[in-house]
Order: sequence, then structure tokens, then C-alpha cells
Amino acid sequence: MSILTLILCLRGKNGMILASDSRGTFGDPRGVTAQNDTQRKLYAVSKYVGILVAGSGELGAMLMNEISTKVKNDGVEGATEVMNIAREILKKRFDEWFARFSLQPIQGIPAPIRPTLIVIIGGYDLDNEKRPKVQKIYSLNCHLDFAPMLHDYGFALEGVAQYALYLLNRLYASESAIKNLLPLAAYVITETASQDGKVGGPVQMMTITPEKGCEILNSEEINTIVTSNTSRSDNLKVSFFKE
Repeated sequence: MSILTLILCLRGKNGMILASDSRGTFGDPRGVTAQNDTQRKLYAVSKYVGILVAGSGELGAMLMNEISTKVKNDGVEGATEVMNIAREILKKRFDEWFARFSLQPIQGIPAPIRPTLIVIIGGYDLDNEKRPKVQKIYSLNCHLDFAPMLHDYGFALEGVAQYALYLLNRLYASESAIKNLLPLAAYVITETASQDGKVGGPVQMMTITPEKGCEILNSEEINTIVTSNTSRSDNLKVSFFKE
């Protein structure tokens, strides 16, 4: 059930950040593996809602296309509504394609296990005038039959999360502005990549604000943030040893 990637969503006082690595790992991680660093894991599915995908990249891409199309055709907006559509489609397709596959490994029974697919949905629920009102973060996990899970502590992580969780427990503050959460999100991913080769490749990032909705950062913007984190990391080391 391990996921060889890192995706995360952070909630701030004036918006939200969705971020991921871009590495796909092929093969059993206990043996020889190969990597591809062009995997898309971040999707803007409506004006105020984004989705992150962990697990099978090919399966995720196909299902995100179906989810995005239905959200657009139905005129759906709002994180909870998008989550309900995503859950409906994900559960329907997995029940259709993998009905004979176990949700979890069963000891002593060599049954096939469902391919891993986990999504994080981040964005705003709307008020009666269709204006963004409440920030929401949900996750849906194939191994839990896509039962909806609400993350009400400010962030969500999936994948190789040990280093990221440690860093966020130390550095994250829900009252932070998104201008400060952007470097934090990038730092969490690049620091994880420096310690675990199952995470890597270019960082993907998106902001969601009440004013502008979803905005995907381009590679130049992300590289500027990642480069600026070098001095932050150096300052952290200096401050620790400074007497």
C-alpha cells in the first residue's frame, strides 16, 4: 500500500496551496526500479477546487479527465460537491474494473490487490451567492473504498510522508499567508526528495484564492521559490549554531 510520491495541501489565512513532486517509480521498490519525472499529479478541476493524485499515474490521468469533464458539464463548484463527484466516479470505476481485487492484502490468500490511487481535494465551498466561503481539504483512498476523509487540522499529506509530516509539524502555521506557504510546500517536497529517491523531479504547485481561484505556477516561478529556499535552509543552520 506504500505510495512512491509526495502530494500535499496546505491551508492558509488568505488561500490554499496544492503541491507535488513529479516522479513515477516503476518496479518493486524492494528491488531494481526505474523513474520517470514527468508525471502529472496536479489538476485544477473547477475555479476554486484542485485535485492531487498519488498512485497509478495512467489510471489517475484517465479518471481525472472523467471527473473534470463531469464537473464542467454539470456546472459544479465547491470542494464538497467536487469531492462527491470524484468519489462517485472513482468508486464506480474501481468496482467495475477491480471487483475481484482485494481492498487490502489478506494473509494466506494470494488474491490480487487493487492498484493504488489516492486523491487529495482542496478548495473552497461556496455561499448562496456562489462566492468562496469555507476552505476544505478531503482525501479519498482506494484501499478504504474511497470513504471521504476531512482534514480539519490545516493540511493533508499522501505518499512518502514521514519527513514532510515532521517538517510541517515544526514549521506550518494555519495563520500563514500563502506567500509564506509556497516556499514551505516546496521545501517539504525537495527535502523529502533529498532523503528518499522515490520522491523527486520538478515540483508542481497551485494556489487557490478567493480573488483569483486556481492558479498553476509555471516552472520559472517554482524554480525561483526552490532557489530562494537555499538561503532559508542556510539561515536555519546558522541560527541553530549561533551563540
